[in-house]
Amino acid sequence: MTRFRGNVMILGAAVLWGVSATAAKALFTYNLDTILVVQARVTVSFLFLFLFAASVRRDILRVDWRDLWKFALLGCVGVAGTNFTYYFTIKESTVATAILIQYTAPLLVMGYEVWKGQERITVPKLVVAALSLLGCFLAVGGYDVGVLKITPLALLTGVGSTIGFAFLTIFTRDVLRTQSVWTMTFYSIGFASLFWLVINPPWIIATQITGTDVILPLVFLAVFSLLIPHSLFFAGLRGVTPSRAIITSTLEPVVAISSAAFFLGELLQPLQVLGAVVVIGAIVVLQFHPEEHHAA
Repeated sequence: MTRFRGNVMILGAAVLWGVSATAAKALFTYNLDTILVVQARVTVSFLFLFLFAASVRRDILRVDWRDLWKFALLGCVGVAGTNFTYYFTIKESTVATAILIQYTAPLLVMGYEVWKGQERITVPKLVVAALSLLGCFLAVGGYDVGVLKITPLALLTGVGSTIGFAFLTIFTRDVLRTQSVWTMTFYSIGFASLFWLVINPPWIIATQITGTDVILPLVFLAVFSLLIPHSLFFAGLRGVTPSRAIITSTLEPVVAISSAAFFLGELLQPLQVLGAVVVIGAIVVLQFHPEEHHAA
């Protein structure tokens, strides 16, 4: 896969994640439990993948049982764990706080890749990473003291979401060396679904859904916030390095605030617009920066 195609896929994932954040916010007007929304994303996505695999691509299901631990780790820690800690941070603090903490992950990924000898750190890439973080800070309104709220528990789960996001990005690239994108996506989301069934079993779910009018929105949210974007993100990692992928994904909060302004009528402050411009500028500059890495 070419680097251009990989970047396009990562950008596509970021756009869908950003728009789905606005959709999820609208969905919360139904007074749904946050855990239910997060769980529905993976469970519905897994059911669609299972139907696809069983009817069209049975080869996706074939896997060496000795590799199952990789999918379990990727699904429980990378997918379910990251979502759980991210949304729990939102619950304990604010969306802006959760985003700002989680999007320090590019620095973590860069540090790990350099330590492992997979990439060479460069001044331009460091500057781009710092600018994308600054842009996120402005875009989500982090300059407003009233927007940011941190508690010891929120800090703990926020750091957990950062580590989970970094792990998802790094470990996915490792698994893709021996597995197809579809096989990895199927089993990782499957294990994430099992994780949520333990946390939130069916008899509790039955009490959380108070009407059938939320079922279709939950299905759409699952497809466009997890199934498609995660598949794009995983596939994109075949063509770009983890640090480049995760820096590019900082487009997500920009899309989130833009879609909230367009669909929900939320007003954007001048500094938020500036932050969006900074993030987009950083991503554009990154695309023209040549890839520098060491062999594994």
